[in-house]
Amino acid sequence: MQTYLHNPIYLALTWVLAGFVIGIALGVNTASMWLVAAGLGGHLLFLRWKGPARWPTETPLALAGPGFMMAWVLGFVVHGLIF
Repeated sequence: MQTYLHNPIYLALTWVLAGFVIGIALGVNTASMWLVAAGLGGHLLFLRWKGPARWPTETPLALAGPGFMMAWVLGFVVHGLIF
């Protein structure tokens, strides 16, 4: 459990912030799409590396991928409103 709390890659908030930053910085363009695809692919590799879900880490790990995508969408909506 200590590793889970001290490593930012385990936190869904890290993935959500990354998606939001990509969305707000780039909007919807080819580079943004490639970064999101790489992020989701990286998330799947990370889940495979972590192995079967365990109780203390199951929810944050499962939330990270969809949260990443939803934050990217929110980021490009904000990008469209600001720029």
